[in-house]
Amino acid sequence: MKVHKETPFIFVPLVLILDIILLLVTSFAGYPILVFVFSLILSMALLSHLYLNAQYKKVTWSYKMYHDSSSIDDKIECYIEVENHSSLPIYHLKLNIESKSEQELVFTDGDQCSSMLSIHSNLPRKSKKTIVVSLKGVSRGYHQWSNLEIIVRDPLLLQAVRLEYEQSKLPRFKIVPKMYKLNDLKLTSMLQGFKTTNHSLFMDETSIIGTKEYENESFRHIHWLASAKENKLLAKKYQKVHGDLYSIFLNLVGAGPFHLRRDLEELIEYTVAVCIHLIKEGCKVELWVNYSTGQHEILRLKNDGDTSQLRKIITSMALINPNGTFFPTDHFFAHSIRLKDSRSMGLIIGNPPEPRLRDQLLHIRK
Repeated sequence: MKVHKETPFIFVPLVLILDIILLLVTSFAGYPILVFVFSLILSMALLSHLYLNAQYKKVTWSYKMYHDSSSIDDKIECYIEVENHSSLPIYHLKLNIESKSEQELVFTDGDQCSSMLSIHSNLPRKSKKTIVVSLKGVSRGYHQWSNLEIIVRDPLLLQAVRLEYEQSKLPRFKIVPKMYKLNDLKLTSMLQGFKTTNHSLFMDETSIIGTKEYENESFRHIHWLASAKENKLLAKKYQKVHGDLYSIFLNLVGAGPFHLRRDLEELIEYTVAVCIHLIKEGCKVELWVNYSTGQHEILRLKNDGDTSQLRKIITSMALINPNGTFFPTDHFFAHSIRLKDSRSMGLIIGNPPEPRLRDQLLHIRK
């Protein structure tokens, strides 16, 4: 913690020394009004100094967050507890918080958004106050406040002490890509069979295990008898038996060897949506991303069968940095296809490889 004292000109040490000299001169010269004025200035400076020196050491703060991550544009609430340990009240306390950039985190107040937030409060003796700070993430990644300071003033607002805290002690917020419900015809076709396919790659259409809500499947999937009984469209629910292992290849590199796609954020969000959709359907997913890890290897999230697989995918996608290291498209696909699970079906998102590497791969997003 850094302590900065904000003192008006009249309380500057040189001015106070001059006040003492003038006080002595006017007292010997017999000017009672001037003696009173200089005495008053010195008294206020001394009382203000003693009050602030005692009070600023009695102010502490802490924070609480009940969610470890949030999606882009979703509201986050952080709770700051400011406590006065002193036997004297503190008036006109001010809390200033600042984020690094409006492109990372913004504080929200109704429809207003800003990278800075100021909060005024009074703290009675031996009291604690909880302040709710509302903010939202604007971009993916781990974002942190760049500055937090508490300003303590004396009751007469003559002087102030500004307490500035180290950035390492400030809260960090994990902002993950937007998550939305996927409505992709290619993926629907692959999983359920749709128009251009004669059968599903994922379900055994000879084994009906029940019915479900109709979700724009082809007409052959409608269970007409059950629909007539329930007076609403119901679809057949099939046994899932095969085609349940997928390797997803996300290529963020554009036409040139090292030119990133302009729709990089959209591709990341789409990839997260595909993974969510497949995992919710009971599929197993491994993810390959054309992005270099800290060990200078291609980013790969193996299908380990863990229930936390989706969380690992979302967290990894949140940390992809456009200023990071990427590989040429053909190098990425040649290496990742060679090492992918031989039983899985490959799904390409982004720019595809050259034709000779596209065997048994389905390009679901250009």
